[in-house]
Amino acid sequence: MENLVVVSAILPIHIKEENGTLKAEVSPGGLVTALKQVLKNKKALWVGWGGTPELKEEIKRTIFEAGKKEGFLLYPVSLTNEEITDFFNGFSNGIIWPLFHTFQAYCRFEPQYWEAYKKVNRKFAYTIKDISSEGDFIWVHDYHFFLLPKYIRELGINRKIAFFLHIPFPTPELFFKIPWRVEILEGLLEYDLIGFHTFLDRKNFLDCVDELVEGVNILSREPITEISYKGKRVKVGVFPISIDFELYDRKAREIEKYTSDKKIIFGVDRLDYTKGLIHKLKAYKRFLEKYPEYHKRVIFMQTVAPNIKKLPEYDSLKVEFEHLVSDINGTFGSIDWTPVYYVARRMKFDDLIRFYRSADVCWVNSIKDGMNLVGKEFAASNIDETGVLMLSEFAGAATELYKDVLLVNPYDIEKTADTLKEALELPLEKKREYMKNLREHIKKYNISWWGNTFLDAAFGKKIEDFPPLEEDYPLHEIFKQL
Repeated sequence: MENLVVVSAILPIHIKEENGTLKAEVSPGGLVTALKQVLKNKKALWVGWGGTPELKEEIKRTIFEAGKKEGFLLYPVSLTNEEITDFFNGFSNGIIWPLFHTFQAYCRFEPQYWEAYKKVNRKFAYTIKDISSEGDFIWVHDYHFFLLPKYIRELGINRKIAFFLHIPFPTPELFFKIPWRVEILEGLLEYDLIGFHTFLDRKNFLDCVDELVEGVNILSREPITEISYKGKRVKVGVFPISIDFELYDRKAREIEKYTSDKKIIFGVDRLDYTKGLIHKLKAYKRFLEKYPEYHKRVIFMQTVAPNIKKLPEYDSLKVEFEHLVSDINGTFGSIDWTPVYYVARRMKFDDLIRFYRSADVCWVNSIKDGMNLVGKEFAASNIDETGVLMLSEFAGAATELYKDVLLVNPYDIEKTADTLKEALELPLEKKREYMKNLREHIKKYNISWWGNTFLDAAFGKKIEDFPPLEEDYPLHEIFKQL
């Protein structure tokens, strides 16, 4: 039987020990959320790091049982403490993440990070060899696995392997700064299909390949680019990721709106320098300076979820962000009005939907983002069609949604402040026109469309072609491989 093997750096379940008892929690993050919606209750074996250096049988069992409750078959990979540090915080999040998001000053090109990246990619290749069978399809996700197909091929494994990049791909000028740039591109070209969010990401990748890799011939460009390389055809496509529209729409109809005599501006972000949080606060402060008539008439609700990446840049960002919040509230606030409500945690799903329903403006201010699904979630939840999406032109979502949003350049503080006023004053008829168009688009191009389009291009399959996960799937079927 042809099965689907899914590979991501971290499993959707992570293990915590509380009072001597193992506890499994669903991992946050856009990648996990998207894949959960695509793969739920499908017999797909999901491979990733188990979240702990040691993988005792009790931990494996806890991961498996927790995954089964969520509708997944999970296979944890063991990493040492050194590998965790140098692979995740070193190469992946200390080089690739900042560089691909245009923050080259944060990059640390340490040789040991590259060695760890190769070692972990090779370890995942051996794992895939152990658990997959001839005829299985392998779907690999994100920037942690540029070299994985190379090592899989070296092991003599004949599988179809596809890759999707969930972050932007940089221009040649940025990419060329990586000391191991050619090895990365040659590794990627061992995939059968490479997928990106936007046409710009694909163009940047093809430009880099064209400049750096010998023996490459770009044969066609639309709708799927084909590259001839070392006697094989590599497909390169654009597949903008989306959300489960029906889930957000249905949940919004079950939840009442907040009632407020003030206009609600809503932001949902993770603590990350890519999200434009500092620029957002500066623009909001400028808005309050320029338009004092909005004092006591608006509230800005900004949630900031903690970042699992343990890097000094995020500690500095948190301090600067909280200082700005304090500055704004101290300068403009009064005993009966707090201009910024700052929530330093991940918001519960029901509360998130309630604010999506109630917000007059949802504000996404990314400096750079692969897609950013907040705007799509907002539109799917805004069933009264009275909200406005204010969206950074540097988010991947802007390439799809630009006609029915108010675009902002987060670096342009003055213009962003003016656009916020425009969003608050947009006529109701225009709001409904924009939101109706957004909702129709996102409903059509939803998460199932994304999954099916990608799998069809990669393997000639759709989600429904893979077998369902049996309710009584036996534990020993996984454990005989573990």
